[in-house]
Amino acid sequence: MKVLAGLGFCMVWLLVACGGTPHVVTQKVYEDPNREVGLQIVSESSRGQTFSHPAYLKESDIANVMNGLYVERQSAALSLPLLDKGEADRYPVFSPNEIGFFAPLLAQGLGQAQPNEVVTFYERGEISHVHQLTTSGGIFLQENVLYVILSNHAAQTEIWQDVEEYHSPVRLQPLKQLEPQPGRLVFDPPQFMVTPQKESFGTIATGKPLQVGVRFRELR
Repeated sequence: MKVLAGLGFCMVWLLVACGGTPHVVTQKVYEDPNREVGLQIVSESSRGQTFSHPAYLKESDIANVMNGLYVERQSAALSLPLLDKGEADRYPVFSPNEIGFFAPLLAQGLGQAQPNEVVTFYERGEISHVHQLTTSGGIFLQENVLYVILSNHAAQTEIWQDVEEYHSPVRLQPLKQLEPQPGRLVFDPPQFMVTPQKESFGTIATGKPLQVGVRFRELR
């Protein structure tokens, strides 16, 4: 297994050295069997401007942003045309335990990231002997706005049990969307929220992940 892991790293290195842009995590900040924080290179054509990296944010800055993130989805009963949509169902993206775990690692990642790298996160949790829930995405800084890409939020997937050690494609590509997600990603209080323009992300992420920007310095 160690030989295969070494070969995999060499392949990624060769791809970068030859001028190509890998669509996988190229450097690990932290990893365990269920969670990972890493850095992913994105090409010049994938973004409108360079990222403000390396960036040295406080853990509390990251935690404040994570604490205010919600996924909003309209109730099916309120989706009929010509009717008032009313209140949307709102779900926090991260639990207090997740914030406490990921905030210092994401802050560390931003401090290591280069102007062409996104800091990625991945987490999985088993809900049965067959299925698991997967959450993944990434963050990056442009000037005074911290952007969050939520590619997967508690997405249900099957657990692979036919090999001893299986690295899921989402673990290798946290910005890859498993399936379309209804709703939108918002930040509360909303006055600090910035809605990203589609061209701001380009082809950084695969699919149409949920996205939002936060003027985090104003939260202090």
